[in-house]
Amino acid sequence: MAGEDASHLATARGRDIRGAMFMLLNAACLVAGVAIIRVLGRELPEPVIVLFRFLFALAFFAPSMLRGGGGLLATRRPGAHALRAACGYAGFVAFVYAAQRMPLADVMALGFTQPLWAAAIGMLAFGERFSAARALALLAGFAGAMLVLRPGFAHAPLLPALAALANALLTCIAMMTVKRLSATEPAGRIAALFLLVGTLLSVPGAWAAWTTPAPAALPWLVVLGALAWIGQVALSRGYALGRFSTMAAMDFARLPAALAIGWVAFAEAPDGLAVAGMALIGVASTAIVLWRSAPGRANEDDAGATRRGS
Repeated sequence: MAGEDASHLATARGRDIRGAMFMLLNAACLVAGVAIIRVLGRELPEPVIVLFRFLFALAFFAPSMLRGGGGLLATRRPGAHALRAACGYAGFVAFVYAAQRMPLADVMALGFTQPLWAAAIGMLAFGERFSAARALALLAGFAGAMLVLRPGFAHAPLLPALAALANALLTCIAMMTVKRLSATEPAGRIAALFLLVGTLLSVPGAWAAWTTPAPAALPWLVVLGALAWIGQVALSRGYALGRFSTMAAMDFARLPAALAIGWVAFAEAPDGLAVAGMALIGVASTAIVLWRSAPGRANEDDAGATRRGS
């Protein structure tokens, strides 16, 4: 029995490590993509950028879709795919809106409230235990978000700040749905259906705000689509391999990258209170993730995912 437990633990750790590599790749693609969006946003409306991002990402995915025929898109779980696509699309639109109007590091820091939202959803929707330590971590995390925003001191515009928080909540729901879908659906199908539905959802907004991209912008739009394609595949494979709580921790790799890009490319240096808020969010979110990754909780999470995916 002890040998079997050790083998299971080693297998789980190996899957977590491989999944973490894919999650780090997804984080790198996201940060690089945001930097491109910030530059393109000087000349193109945001809905047009969103459309081309989805459209070119879908074009990169087209060969896989054609090789798989209609089978790649055939699913018995259309509702879950629709929820994932709607939340993922709306979250990305909110993210783009916030990233154009707030310092990049602030937007990323508020995105790290995802584990806090996941903990809150777990307690409210799935009846997970609400310990005093966990409640304290939640309060600390949201206090950190307030330090980043400091709405009473007009540090951040209200609507972009709310958009950044909405992105974190919507992305959290989308990622929880991806984890559930990965129990029965291949990573390629999850990514393909998201990109397909996201493209369709992008059309009305782009139509209303249409501006034809300049020739010089087209290569960057293609790169943006390529980053989105690689990131979606990496994201789906990461959550398929590793445990949800462990994979969520990998998102923290985005913050140092965002700080560096914001500082070098956009002359955005966070002040002391913002850095303190980012640190508080990171500590609180890490505590939540570690709590969910404890041996007893990991087994409960895996068993719960299996039951929900069946």
